[in-house]
Amino acid sequence: MRPKVICHIMSSVDGRLLPGRWTLPFDGTPAGELFKEYAEIGRLLETDAWMFGKATTRESFPYKFMPKSEQTVLPGLVFIPSSLSQRLFITIDPDADIFYTSDKLRGDNIIVVLGTNATTDYIEMLREKGIGYIVLEDVKELCKAMEILAEQFGVRSISLQGGGIIDGAMLAAGLLDELSLVIYPGIDGLTTSPSIFEYLGADDERPADGQALELLSSETRNHGIMWLRYKLHRL
Repeated sequence: MRPKVICHIMSSVDGRLLPGRWTLPFDGTPAGELFKEYAEIGRLLETDAWMFGKATTRESFPYKFMPKSEQTVLPGLVFIPSSLSQRLFITIDPDADIFYTSDKLRGDNIIVVLGTNATTDYIEMLREKGIGYIVLEDVKELCKAMEILAEQFGVRSISLQGGGIIDGAMLAAGLLDELSLVIYPGIDGLTTSPSIFEYLGADDERPADGQALELLSSETRNHGIMWLRYKLHRL
């Protein structure tokens, strides 16, 4: 058993993910008003957890943990804090080095997915702060992470909110059930800007193979925003 995963992402019309590069609304509306619309749509999804990749999490916790020990941990460790918020925040950290200043992000308890490169003192830091964690043999075992989140943390649905690397990894693993694409009415235009899905694979890999999109709904929102919702089918 695993949670339902909805990739909920806002991009420019050319599919790019860096809001600071997007052109401004034509009518002078502050861009922040459009980002509020994205957040409002996210609430409509009614998931009981939301999830970032490492780069996006670092925007909130830009501190690096400096281990004092080289001793690493064994796979299979799971820590569930004694008290959990109604909604959970999940992040994938392949380097096990984010230094958290709180056990919560935006009021929601943090759960971290790690690999066996995590040091024992890093794990101790998480436990002391009351941050939940899952240690896998390889942090790329996303299917296993989803199973543990469902079975031990009671997570039924996740809003995956990027960035592009974790979106691409989840796509390649066949773990996306829906795509909630919010299109901001602006353009980036730069070839090298990150996009919605950024799978880190070989040139001959096709991370979306065996999957197809069915349009569930399309809606024009405030400020010229488009909201497209798709179901992913396994063929």
